Order: sequence, then structure tokens, then C-alpha cells
Amino acid sequence: MRNVSYPIGHAMDDLIRLFRRCHRLEEVLVAGYGDLSSSPERVVLYPKQVFIGAPGQGYLSLTAAETGRWLRIGPATEPVVHPDLDAEDQLRGVLVDLTSVYLSVYRALECKAVTLYVDDDFADGQVRGLAFQLDDGTSLVVDPATVDGITLGDERDLWRIADNRDVRAVEISVG
Repeated sequence: MRNVSYPIGHAMDDLIRLFRRCHRLEEVLVAGYGDLSSSPERVVLYPKQVFIGAPGQGYLSLTAAETGRWLRIGPATEPVVHPDLDAEDQLRGVLVDLTSVYLSVYRALECKAVTLYVDDDFADGQVRGLAFQLDDGTSLVVDPATVDGITLGDERDLWRIADNRDVRAVEISVG
């Protein structure tokens, strides 16, 4: 992996503005579903979509695209249930709150910088992964390269993205 200057284009400019607007991280919400055919009902993660952000400020909507390859990043005013989960009669779409696992439950964290992992196909806000550097000294790593969808982790999990020789790191200062 090598560090590079910002790729040229509107997609990068849009991402920089989005990250600077949504730099306060208070919640991590992952799409999931209640399995109505089980008793008691079981909630299962459906990690094709993750929302990270804060009520009133807005959220980053992180969606797995071409599972195992891309992460699509966009804005969301409020988190919503993934549309795939509305089509099934035996499923109830929910959002699973994983804030206590990946962020602080005591205070909102400020994102100081975001590292995007891009390749030669970077376009339209799609990246190979990203890492948030937080003001408490921790990191939140988002990796779409799993069969199930998006994996969340910390700096120990970064090797899955960063060790790919086709991937370049682009760091964006946020706050």
C-alpha cells in the first residue's frame, strides 16, 4: 500500500465535504432483521448497510456494493431499515445499535481524520474500505470485503484492506 495525493474528481470533493459535515460520531447502527419464524424471535445482523453519525447532525450511510469489493458512502438524514428486508414476510427489518462496541457510550467522539482506501476504479464515492481516527486515540475500520457484507473493527483489522497491493491510502483531515 502507498499513500497518494487526492484522486481528482467530484466524487472525492463530495466525500471530503460529507466527512467534514458528519464528523461527530455518536451512533453505529447496522441493518438487521427479526426472524419471525423463530421462537423467541431472533435478531440477525444484515451488514449490507451501516449508519455512523449523530442525531440532528446527519449520518454516513455505508453500503456494501459488489459484496467483497466496494463500500459506497453517502449522506443520510436519519437511518432507515434496509429495503431488502421489507420484501420478506417472515422478517422484520430493524437497526441494531452497536455503539457500545465501537464508540464511547459516555460521549460523542470527534473524527479527526478519515483514511480512504481506493484503487484505480475509484468512482462515485465507492472505496475499498475506510478508517476513522477518533479523538480518543482509537480507530474504527470499515471493511466491505467479506461475504456477509461490512465488517467493523479497529486498527488491528486494517491489514485486510491495507495489505492489498492495488489499494492506495488517501487521508482526509476532518477536524
